[in-house]
Amino acid sequence: MKTSIFSQISIDGKLTLGAGQSSKPLFSLFNNQDIEYIHKFRGKVDGIMVGKNTISTDDPYLTNRFEENKNPIRIIPTRSMDIPMDSHVLNDEGRTIIVTTENGQDENKINMLRERNVECLICGKDEVDFSLLNYRLETEFGITSLMVEGGGFLNWHVFKQDLVDEIILMQLPIIIGGASNITLVDGAGYNELEFAKRFKVAEVLPQDNYTLLRYLKAI
Repeated sequence: MKTSIFSQISIDGKLTLGAGQSSKPLFSLFNNQDIEYIHKFRGKVDGIMVGKNTISTDDPYLTNRFEENKNPIRIIPTRSMDIPMDSHVLNDEGRTIIVTTENGQDENKINMLRERNVECLICGKDEVDFSLLNYRLETEFGITSLMVEGGGFLNWHVFKQDLVDEIILMQLPIIIGGASNITLVDGAGYNELEFAKRFKVAEVLPQDNYTLLRYLKAI
């Protein structure tokens, strides 16, 4: 499976204007053509994955508004299934997979979700096992290309398990700052350079409102 991190960030790597805030205000800096680029990229992949916090703060649809019948399967990992039941991804006609853990599963909620035709997977005991998840998504659902739209902790987990093949960033020319703010990759991080994940620059393309940066996994 090809996994692409896709994100909109500031110069200093922030995803929002503050901890716990929505990323939607940043999208006001893009024009319609920029938004269309994001949506059409969704039309090129089989699946799109975001974290539970993104669902709670942004409540996105995660669909492709610009092309009919080109919507990816939406995958939402949540260790304890504390996802709002009124979320758009659980209440429209799109296909959604909720991924949780053995110790975090809630049978009542799983039954409620399945009544809405939302599929549920158990991958991992205390934390979601993303390597196992990728394998199951490919073998059981035919997903061979995955777009990961964060946030920072989800991105950390897929980087930590060495699953990222490509990084695509729409970098806005703004500085946000904030020590507690969400960045492209949060989590524990690496304290030694030898463990840092290495990528090579594949593309740098200045646009009117942002710079497109694309990196490929270094072999």
